[in-house]
Amino acid sequence: MKQKRPVLFLDFDDVICLNAPYGGYDAKLALKEGYFRSSLELIDKLFDSQAKKRLELINERFKPFYVLSTSWWWLCEQAELVEILECCGLQFVSENLHPTWATPKQERRGLRAAEVRSWLNLNPEFSDLWVVLDDKLSGSGFHLWSRKDLSYVVLCQEYAGLREPEFMMLQAALERRMNRHI
Repeated sequence: MKQKRPVLFLDFDDVICLNAPYGGYDAKLALKEGYFRSSLELIDKLFDSQAKKRLELINERFKPFYVLSTSWWWLCEQAELVEILECCGLQFVSENLHPTWATPKQERRGLRAAEVRSWLNLNPEFSDLWVVLDDKLSGSGFHLWSRKDLSYVVLCQEYAGLREPEFMMLQAALERRMNRHI
């Protein structure tokens, strides 16, 4: 029997992009003006190198599908996001995007938890095979979830990103999910 792949709902800001010195608006402007691929400093500093390494370790071990739950999809089309990911060394994310690659767009300042829940309602085959990687600022609404569901939500510190403690929690959450599907 083939093992199922989990879904990892991935936010960018304060998870893998610390917005110091660059963020999503900088990437969009560079794409629009046609200089993204030639801006080596932007490519090098857009995403935090340690957060990228940790996410890549998660990818190697668990082979998740990625669903983008980031506000960046308000700025960029899917092809633009794929270009950004691939240029910045996150091609493993773009190569493993779920066919339904982003959470449904809802009210601009809506609750991230509602976006994730909407996606899960549209994709019930993943109802018990998901984890969320977000941050404490934009990862809103999760406090309303059950304790069980909250154990699969990892929220990073604002301006710190995916550090070792969050990496360990994410890994443990994925292990619990995968153990249920062996």
